[in-house]
Amino acid sequence: MTANSPGVITSLLPSEPALIEARAVRRTFADGRVEALRGVDLVIAAHECVAIEGPSGCGKSTLLHVIGALDAPSAGDVSFRGRSLSTLDNLPAFRARTVGFIFQTSHLLPTLSALENVQIPMFEMPWSARERTRRALALLDSVGLSDRLHHRPGQLSGGERQRVAIARSLANGPELLLADEPTGSLDSDNAAKMLALLRAIHADRRLTLVMVTHDAAVASNADRRLHMRDGAIVADSARPPLLEPGTIA
Repeated sequence: MTANSPGVITSLLPSEPALIEARAVRRTFADGRVEALRGVDLVIAAHECVAIEGPSGCGKSTLLHVIGALDAPSAGDVSFRGRSLSTLDNLPAFRARTVGFIFQTSHLLPTLSALENVQIPMFEMPWSARERTRRALALLDSVGLSDRLHHRPGQLSGGERQRVAIARSLANGPELLLADEPTGSLDSDNAAKMLALLRAIHADRRLTLVMVTHDAAVASNADRRLHMRDGAIVADSARPPLLEPGTIA
């Protein structure tokens, strides 16, 4: 068990192995003048569905980038299945093969079709062109876009673009799926469909899903909720808080 703010316990769920562990993680910017993460301790078990929630600027996206190896901590350590990310020789290869990312905007290449966009991460894998195409076809079918294979992003709706982005995030069969405000650019109807799709993927593929959101309604779709404030985790729904009632916003 670890305490990452006074009186709040964040610990590994029983019977599940640790997938991600963050120990005393700090992240500063502007030569140390801006402290985005303030000594975060966190354990996420394999197969969990976790929401990291909090107001804008609280450090939740920074934490997501650090645990996904998109950014390195200024101090402290992050490990994946017990191995420190700082000891890995090829972080881009680790990310491509192990972590899937979904962002608020789809970041699809505008000149490529949906089928081609989904295949981009697969070039990190030793697969033939035929295998890449086969996998991309199956992934687009799984998100309900088998009739949009050859459409470019500009020909797709916002919800369809995000579904292509989800298919792309699953291209290499990741163990960890990280979603940063995945419904932020969608209307309420498409947002609900997106959350249902993410939960179905989590259940069907038995991966670990971590979502960042400022929206409590989105966070309520997760099995575990971490609340951040001022660069620290101040509440974890997996464990009862030890702070006095009313001291956490």
